Amino acid sequence: MRAVTAVGTDATLSKRTRVFGAKTLGALAVAGVVIGFSLSSTLAKRAETPGVLIAFWRLTLATVVFNLYLWSTGRRVTMRHVRQALVPGAFFGLNLAIFFAGATHNSVANAALIGSLAPFLSVPIGATLFREFNSPRALGFALIAFGGVGLVLFSAPAKGDASTQGNVFGFIAMLLMVAYVVSTRHSRRDMDVAVFMATICPIGALAVLPIAAMNGDGFGMSGTGWTYVLILTFLSGVAANGLMVYAQKSIQIGTISIAQVVNPAIAVVWSFLFLSETLRLGQVIGIAIAMGVLAAFLWLNQRGERARRAKELAEAGLASAGSVSPAQT
Repeated sequence: MRAVTAVGTDATLSKRTRVFGAKTLGALAVAGVVIGFSLSSTLAKRAETPGVLIAFWRLTLATVVFNLYLWSTGRRVTMRHVRQALVPGAFFGLNLAIFFAGATHNSVANAALIGSLAPFLSVPIGATLFREFNSPRALGFALIAFGGVGLVLFSAPAKGDASTQGNVFGFIAMLLMVAYVVSTRHSRRDMDVAVFMATICPIGALAVLPIAAMNGDGFGMSGTGWTYVLILTFLSGVAANGLMVYAQKSIQIGTISIAQVVNPAIAVVWSFLFLSETLRLGQVIGIAIAMGVLAAFLWLNQRGERARRAKELAEAGLASAGSVSPAQT
C-alpha cells in the first residue's frame, strides 16, 4: 500500500515539476517577446535609413525566412491562404512602413507610447464585431490614457527628436495596427502562425512596394542600414513572434498582453542607452499614467472575459442537466 502511495506521490510531483518548468520557460519567452518588440524603435533609428525601406526589406527578408521554414516542414502557402490574408497583410505592411517612418522622425518614447494605445480601440471593436467582452468603463480608461499620452507629447524637449510629423505618423500607424488586429481576428481562422506570417509578409511587402519605389535614393541601403534591418528581421520579426507562439502554450494570452504594457518604458531605457535620448519629468509622469491605465484596462477585460466564459459553461451545464428525463436518472 505504501509503495502505491509513493508511486502516486512521485507521479504528482513529476507532473507539478513539468508544469512549473513549462510556466518558467513560458515566462522567459514572454520576457524575450517584450525585449524584442521594445527594441524596434531604437534599432530603426540606429539604421539611419528611411523608415519605408526598413519596412520593405524587413518584410521581404521575413517572407524568405517564414516560407523556407514552411517548405522544410512540407507545407506551403496556397491561394486560399492568400485570399484569407489579403486584407490583414496589406494593413500589416502599411502599419510597419508608417510606424518606422514615424519612429525615424520621433523620439522613441513618443513612438512606443502612441503605438501602445491600440488596445483601447481594438478591444471595443472586437466586442462589437465578435461579441468579445468589453468593460463599460473602457471609455474612461481610454480618456485617461490619452491624457497621459498628451502629457508626454507636449512635455517633449523643444530640441529633442520628437516632431509633429513623427507623432502624426505614430497615430496613423496605431490606427493601421488596430485595422490589422481586427481584420486578422476575422480572416485568420484555421491558419497557424507560421502559415499566417508566411502569407502576410509578402502581401505586406507588395503593399509597401509603391511607397518604397518613391524613395529618392532607390531601394539601396548602407552597410549600417542592412545590419540593423537584419537584426530587426530576426529579433522582432522572427524571434519575438516565435517566442509569442511558444509562450501561449503555458501563459494566458491576457497575461502576455498585460506584460507587454511595459514595452514603452523598456523602449525608453534602450533609447537612453543606445541613442542618448532623455526624458522630462512630465514625460515620465505621462508614461506612468498611460501604462498604468492600460494595464488596468487589460486586466479588467481579461477578468471579465473569464467570468463570462465561466457563466456560459455553468449555464450550458444546467441546460444539459435539465434536458435529462426522469426515466434516465
